[in-house]
Amino acid sequence: MPASRLAFSPSFIGIFCVFTGTLCFASKGILIKLAYQYGITATPLLMLRMLFALPFYAATALWLHTQELTPLKKGDGWKIAGLGLLSYYISSLLDFMGLEYISAGLERLILYVYPTLVLLMLAFWKKEKITRNTKLALAIAYSGMLLVFVQDLRLTSNWDLTLLGAGLVMLSTISFALFVVLAGDMISKVGPSRFTAYAMLAACAGVILHGISLGDSAELQQPKQVYLLALLLAFFCTVIPSFLMNKGISLIGSGRTAVLGSIGPVITLFLGALVLHEQITLVQLLGAGLVISGVGLATASTK
Repeated sequence: MPASRLAFSPSFIGIFCVFTGTLCFASKGILIKLAYQYGITATPLLMLRMLFALPFYAATALWLHTQELTPLKKGDGWKIAGLGLLSYYISSLLDFMGLEYISAGLERLILYVYPTLVLLMLAFWKKEKITRNTKLALAIAYSGMLLVFVQDLRLTSNWDLTLLGAGLVMLSTISFALFVVLAGDMISKVGPSRFTAYAMLAACAGVILHGISLGDSAELQQPKQVYLLALLLAFFCTVIPSFLMNKGISLIGSGRTAVLGSIGPVITLFLGALVLHEQITLVQLLGAGLVISGVGLATASTK
């Protein structure tokens, strides 16, 4: 196949979208931890992220409204809004709260086991049989996550906070896995761009209303460094990857997307060491390798 045709094939575009989106997502925890150094907490930082992201999604939704798209069927709008609230409101809030207590590297590894949770959910709901290879893959992935978790416990003087942070991020991972399971059919039905724009508008509204109801809007006055970090978080770690990942899933499928995303935890580990001076040890690298290998084996066995 000529290089010019390969470069513009759906598979190539899908791989490019997923890889670029993964790089953006990998830096999310780093920016959050940097912002926390200025004293801001989870809810107001999440509010700033969504306030900065809101204009991009609103502009996309308005542009899509001018296109001759098939009208949404009755109830689809509410389903999309619900999925948006599940992923970038509930899941993101739990993730931001968890990062107040654990390292960015551990957070990324816990989040990355979501493909294995997707397999378990599909097995439960659709009665899909879990093969021996998949069981082995699950054991490898979770042993790697446990290894890094134990290492984080050894490096901290407060076990309770580490347990709390890891638990919150695990709940975030479960809610995101549920989103992936439920969103697949809807993305194919309405298209990745329309789904992303509408779902993210609902998530932005949920986050902002949540912050206002708790009185956290008063904490939006922050140093300019926090505003810059929140803007980077909104554009490079929210808007860009949300469109890229959904587009990638529509082109190459969730299985290959999860395999390609396996580089994410490693990027976060090294960024954490480089930017945040988080300690990186042989045990953490071994744990990361086990998680990536387990997820790769699990997703490859489902193709």
